[in-house]
Amino acid sequence: MPASTLPARPSIDQLRKQAKELLKSVRAGDADASSRFGPLLPTLPERDGVTLADAQFVVAREYGFDNWPELVHHVETVNPPGLRKFERMADELAAGYMSGDYEGIRELNWVYGTSFVWYRELETMHQRLPTWFASASRSMDLAVADARYLVARRTGFESWDELVRSLTSPSPAPALATAPRPMPFCRIDAELGIVVDGAAADQHWDEIIGVISERRITAVLANGLTDRGLEALTRAKEVTQLTVGGAQVTDDGMRHLARMSQIEELNLGGPKCRITDRGLEALLHLRELRRFTIAWAPLISDTGIANLAAGERLEHVDLMGTPTGDGALQALTGKVHLRQVATGRLVTDDGVSLLHQFPVLKKPYDGEIKYDLMSFSALPNNLLLDGPFTDKGLARLAGLEGLVGLNLFWHTPSFTPAGLKAFAEIPNLAFLGCDGKRCNDEAMHNIASIPRLRMLMAQGTVATDAGFEALSRSQTVEYIWGRECPNLTAQGFTALGAMPALRGLAVSCARVDDAALAMLPEFPALTDLLPMDVHDAGFRHVGRCERLEHLWCMYCHDTTDVATEHIAGLSKLNSYYAGMTKITDRSLDILSRLTMLERLEFWEVAWISDAGLKALAPLPRLREISVSGSPKVTRAAMAAFPAVVKVKYEP
Repeated sequence: MPASTLPARPSIDQLRKQAKELLKSVRAGDADASSRFGPLLPTLPERDGVTLADAQFVVAREYGFDNWPELVHHVETVNPPGLRKFERMADELAAGYMSGDYEGIRELNWVYGTSFVWYRELETMHQRLPTWFASASRSMDLAVADARYLVARRTGFESWDELVRSLTSPSPAPALATAPRPMPFCRIDAELGIVVDGAAADQHWDEIIGVISERRITAVLANGLTDRGLEALTRAKEVTQLTVGGAQVTDDGMRHLARMSQIEELNLGGPKCRITDRGLEALLHLRELRRFTIAWAPLISDTGIANLAAGERLEHVDLMGTPTGDGALQALTGKVHLRQVATGRLVTDDGVSLLHQFPVLKKPYDGEIKYDLMSFSALPNNLLLDGPFTDKGLARLAGLEGLVGLNLFWHTPSFTPAGLKAFAEIPNLAFLGCDGKRCNDEAMHNIASIPRLRMLMAQGTVATDAGFEALSRSQTVEYIWGRECPNLTAQGFTALGAMPALRGLAVSCARVDDAALAMLPEFPALTDLLPMDVHDAGFRHVGRCERLEHLWCMYCHDTTDVATEHIAGLSKLNSYYAGMTKITDRSLDILSRLTMLERLEFWEVAWISDAGLKALAPLPRLREISVSGSPKVTRAAMAAFPAVVKVKYEP
């Protein structure tokens, strides 16, 4: 009997499945299955006595091997180390896009430290698998092939085959570190330092550490870093900044951090983070630590954060979304350099009182304050406060003369809009985040009374036109971020046009009619605009905003080249962003004639290509361009930009 042919990339899991199915069929009395045993096991036992080992033996012999262990050894030889992780990632990605399981895609990103896009619309999810989507059969094989291509591109390769070859190719010597990609799954970034796919790099750490030493790299971003990788990194004494993406590091791996006492910045966390208070004991050894993030980690508590009490150099601590509260704040009191704090979600009124023991927040501040329309916080001093505190707790913020930025995060169920009256007693408050149902008409009235407020982040505000009219009485607010504004209509939108200082606006215009949008050019100070839920026709009003310097085409996904044609006359436009819109190279040609442009960013824009990108290269003032998730744009096209332009590219 001629031997069957193994697939080019055989899978142990699939072969085991074949053996189990064969065993099941034999025990069910299937004659064809039993006949496969005949030439190979002349003394076949009764069907109930056939074992999995017997079935595995038959499968191995059918593929031309003497026994099952030989078959397993062959598969392990031809499959590169680390490949299974990427196969599993592609399988999960294909399943998520096919079913529209956006939560599954989010979980995949949390586990592996990836950034695959997801949508709530089923058809849009389907379109992420273009070959599968266009086919009549829509077979699983086509979906997996599409997903493997996406995995390869996000890992920095042009194809799945190139990714596989990189796993089998020998790594270059550290002397070759000057190459753009010195080794598989590793790249050098001017801002991020060295970016490594942690799990796939486990067999390459000697070379990676050689690159770090040769280039004196101080920052490492390791997506999917494992305990083994963290242990290897302890040899890189140059590293002072470490960001761990994904959820592979455990408490056992964290103990290796004790040998990295030079660390100044450490970023951990994520909803699938496996680190507990035991792992955070390593913080006791990091006396140089200045910035620490462990946002959304679900298994830590105040006990673990108490290990930060000895860190006298701390400037920034981010515990957002974690089950921590007053005890964590107690550990941070008295830190003379601590300027940026995001609390966990369990802070009570008593915890708010502890903020008066934060020297930077207590001391009057009269320096420069940094923020813009896209800011989630203010610099230099900012507090994100989360937990079941009440209006009584908000009143205890009065007198914090160093507090310039305050964000009330969305786990805050117990305070009321009336509690915002106390903010008039925070003399230097310039940035406020107040979201959702607590940002109603009453809240807007109180917010307008904050004497030095410059930016309001009101994500999902339920305020009606009356609330926006109350807010419009502020003489100091410069930026408003609203995102979803389900109750904003023409009346409230028009009222915002009376605000003398309003420079930046980002509110949903889903219920704002064309006549109100036509008032945009009359807003007296408008330079920054994010026209959410504005369609192509509405952009003719955007195009008449002659003072406009910064434009974000975000949350207006249906816009096309028609919208770009409307803004062709914005001669002062300095920066432009397009995210998930339907523009093509025609729009890039239009943008190429806006000679004041300095920054361009395209995120998940499917229809732009290399040809369009090259048209932008001659822009005389261009200093930064970023392209991410545009399948028709290749890495090679980015070489068209001159050396003065900072280029960012993600497949």
